[in-house]
Amino acid sequence: MENEHNSSILSVDQNKPYRKNVGMVVFNSQKLVLVGDRVDYPEKYQFPQGGIDENETPLEAAIRELYEEIGLKLEKPVYEIPEWLTYEFPEDIPEYLKKYRGQMQKWFFFFWDGDLRQLNLENHIREFRTVKWMDIDTLVNNIVAFKKDVYKVIKKHFDEFVPKFLEQNKLK
Repeated sequence: MENEHNSSILSVDQNKPYRKNVGMVVFNSQKLVLVGDRVDYPEKYQFPQGGIDENETPLEAAIRELYEEIGLKLEKPVYEIPEWLTYEFPEDIPEYLKKYRGQMQKWFFFFWDGDLRQLNLENHIREFRTVKWMDIDTLVNNIVAFKKDVYKVIKKHFDEFVPKFLEQNKLK
C-alpha cells in the first residue's frame, strides 16, 4: 500500500528540469536567522531565495537576490554548502513555475549583525510582507512540507559552521 507522500513524489514529471536557484542564510551574533513571510503566503516564513539569471554565477545571483528582496548589500558569504540541494514542487505552485519539477539550489551563509529597520523590502518586486530574526529550529519545524528536507540539511550545516564562526570572530 502506497502512502500519500510516495504518491505525490511519483506524480512529479521526471522529464521536467529543475529551476536553478540560490538561497541565502543571513545570521547574526545571537545565532538567529533572517527570515521573511512571503506576500503570497503570509505567516509562512522562509529564507530569501531566487533564480539564477543566464550568464550569472550562483554567488552573483545570491548577492543580487539579497539586495533585490530585502535591500541588504553584502558582498561576501562566510560559508557555502558544497552540494546543490533539490526539492520537488507541489501541485499548487504559481503557473510560471509549472515548467519545472522543482528547484536545484546553491546555499550561501552571510553574517550580518544589522538592524532590520535598515532593510528595504521594496527594492524590486516586493516578495516579503515582513522580515524578522528567528531561531533556526523554529524555522525548520515550521517550514512548508515540500522544503522541509532541504531546510534540515541547511540546519545541519548551520549547527556545524555557525558556532565555530562566531567563536573565531569574537570581538576582542
